[in-house]
Amino acid sequence: MNNDIMAFQSTAFATRVAPLRRLRVATGVLVALMAGAVLSPAVHAQQAQPAQKKGAPLRGIFSGPNASPSQPLLQGTLPGPTAAGAPRSQLVDEVVAVVNTDVITRRELLNRADLVEKTFRAQNRPLPPRADLLGEVLEQLILERVQAQTAKESGIRVSDADVDRAVESVAQRNNLSVAQLKGKLTEAGMAYNKYRDDLRQEILLARLREREVDSKVQVYDGEIDNYLAQQGGGAAAAGEQQYNVAQILVPVPEGATDAEKAAARSKAESLLKQAQGGADFAKLARDNSGAQDASQGGELGLRPIGRLPAVFANAVLDMKAGQVASQVIESPAGYHVIKLLEKRAPSTAIAAKVQQTQVRHILIKTGPTMSPDDARRQLAGLRDRIVHGYDFGDAARRYSQDGSASAGGELGWVSPGQLVPEFEHAMDELKPGDVSQPVQSQFGVHLIQVEGRREAEVPVDRQRDYARSKIREQKVQAAYEDWLREMRDSAHVEYRVNRQE
Repeated sequence: MNNDIMAFQSTAFATRVAPLRRLRVATGVLVALMAGAVLSPAVHAQQAQPAQKKGAPLRGIFSGPNASPSQPLLQGTLPGPTAAGAPRSQLVDEVVAVVNTDVITRRELLNRADLVEKTFRAQNRPLPPRADLLGEVLEQLILERVQAQTAKESGIRVSDADVDRAVESVAQRNNLSVAQLKGKLTEAGMAYNKYRDDLRQEILLARLREREVDSKVQVYDGEIDNYLAQQGGGAAAAGEQQYNVAQILVPVPEGATDAEKAAARSKAESLLKQAQGGADFAKLARDNSGAQDASQGGELGLRPIGRLPAVFANAVLDMKAGQVASQVIESPAGYHVIKLLEKRAPSTAIAAKVQQTQVRHILIKTGPTMSPDDARRQLAGLRDRIVHGYDFGDAARRYSQDGSASAGGELGWVSPGQLVPEFEHAMDELKPGDVSQPVQSQFGVHLIQVEGRREAEVPVDRQRDYARSKIREQKVQAAYEDWLREMRDSAHVEYRVNRQE
């Protein structure tokens, strides 16, 4: 099995690129499963493990070589790993932690820890001290419990049909039938029902994250401008002058009285005098501004005049860098004090270079009359003919159900991010001339052939799309970690590690 499985997204997940790393539970199991080991969700938790705050209860195996166990009660009080398949004693059913109204048992903790140890051995990684391992696994189980409880309270549900579709997707991504997947799980000593339960949990947590975190993250034009400027790319089209403006907003609520408006204006004029007198503008903004950019010192970022608010654009046209506007500016939001931080002369935008791929494909659509397994079998046979001399273009014209069929399946030169993740990942693994195994995507099942690769300049609009994607990825991950911390901090957790008899 290849590592494609790590990128699995069930139909329950959004079809966006998952920038963000989800807790890979059931799908992660399959990566090491094919190598003779079972990968625990705790291993993948390192990708989304929030940084520990002062006073946080646990640190563990993913915190570096000097990490220490956070719960002394765990040291020497829990049995070590059991031999494969050996039953555990009744003691392991004792409660080791209470999470709000739910519990985590010894059996659950030790079974998860055993899976992690198997994975470390399969990957030839040094094993951490047992106490550190148990502490980290317990903390991850607590995080999962808190999220699952939140999802339940929010009314999020995962149906059996959702899980069925997810299982089919996992199998297809690994060139297996569902029956073969079940066989692999059996060989690895994992019950199929347990696998489905883990997969259901993964979908549940993904839906919760999508609703509570991902959907609330926005990327602003100023952030894109700053990103491109830092990367040395063109933040705007060639020849446009760039302005970096900072603001302090004294907001005026809708329906404000004349007295309230007068008070807001008076405050804005006081701030204007302070700024004109040499006070630190960024500090004034952080302490007084009601705008979303207050934490950045009110800075909007480099942008052309056409992408500034109209009331700002009129004011900064004749200003010099470092100058504060001569008067307070009124808008529907309130009263603004603005400063022109930078005025960048027109220049030719620097076009970023990326690797483009010339690619063609054959698509068999799936649906009521064509199951994914049947489509895969059909394309596997067609691939065998192609590698033995049948022309790919002729095969595409005859068999492909995509609009590109008449052109021999040609998609032309594509840049990163233009194709769906499953297709792009498989394409990136191919050398020129290679033909992929059948690849499942939301559109059906594909055969992919790479014809060539080249370095190419990216138009400014494509640079902005790429920058937006990268910024969103970073913001979503940071927001997710903060969200996890908040949920963990607000949860009632009681540790109960009993003595062994």
